[in-house]
Amino acid sequence: MASTAAGRACGDDSQGEGSRRRRIRTEARRLSAAVAAPGLLFWASVLAVLLVDAVWLAAAGIVPALPGFAATAALVAALLAAAAYWGRVRSEPSLRAMALASAGLIAFTVPVAVLHYLTATLARPLVDPSLARIEAALGFDWNAHLAVLIAHPALSWWLALAYHSSGPQVGLVVIALGATRRLGRLWTYLRLFCAGLIAVVAIAALFPALGPYAHYAPTRLPAESLETVGALWHLEPLARLRSGAVRTLALSDIRALVTFPSFHVCLAILTAWALAPVRLIGPLAILLNAAVVVATLSAGGHYLPDVLAGAILAGALLAGAILGLVRARRPALQPGPLRAAEGRLARGEHRAALAVEAAEMRR
Repeated sequence: MASTAAGRACGDDSQGEGSRRRRIRTEARRLSAAVAAPGLLFWASVLAVLLVDAVWLAAAGIVPALPGFAATAALVAALLAAAAYWGRVRSEPSLRAMALASAGLIAFTVPVAVLHYLTATLARPLVDPSLARIEAALGFDWNAHLAVLIAHPALSWWLALAYHSSGPQVGLVVIALGATRRLGRLWTYLRLFCAGLIAVVAIAALFPALGPYAHYAPTRLPAESLETVGALWHLEPLARLRSGAVRTLALSDIRALVTFPSFHVCLAILTAWALAPVRLIGPLAILLNAAVVVATLSAGGHYLPDVLAGAILAGALLAGAILGLVRARRPALQPGPLRAAEGRLARGEHRAALAVEAAEMRR
């Protein structure tokens, strides 16, 4: 009897231990699901860029200044914790989406910004002469465009202000789409933002340029620093990176170095698309981002080919997203007549799921 009781006790203990392990695994799955969007592939790409950065920094002998990067990592961790809380403990889909999208944008943008700086150390030949020739062949006179803006300082200032709104508009997208529960559109925007950013960095690494202010060297500049800071502030760090003079890298030192293609133009089109269906905000966002595109030539210090390439990139990204959705909505063919009923049922469920995603994309 004693041995039987001991056996039962052992069995109860093992069953209890198994139950506890199952609860832990279930809780871990639920927690990971709360922070999984916009997808595991996205987070894997973040880790991949971080690995490339670490290897490249070590090979180049550049030491990162840790405080800024550590503070960024802590912010991303706090946002992920908030997303887990609002997704697992207290159901708040809008707040969860805002926190998760913010974490994703920061977690991707900072490592790619470091990678962008590192690619400048390749010091490939500058393509400014080629961009200037293409610009001339298109019939555009950048110097004449700048002269018009100098003659109309109010117009120049307002265009520069629109240009510098691109960053804050990204935050507006996160808040507006999260608050209105357009979560499918939010995750699509985040993926397109990241795909556009990495594409721009890769192209700029192969075809670096200084920009029209350095190439044309105009004798007159717009009066306000707001109108030229985005066009000139990259020249000094770019020269140091190309010469190999950079030995430490602080987060606060990182600036946008890209000339071709223009990420501001690509981002303006993606942001206008993201906000377009939002009541009241949508029409204003379209107008504002049209001004961003125009301002990119002067306030951003870009050639006309930079603007056109950025627009083509944005169009390609949006077309790819739409084409992917259309292809996903096609019903899969089920082989064999005996599985026709099963195929119809599966296709119906598939179409229903896609209808939900498509509705989110249209909202």
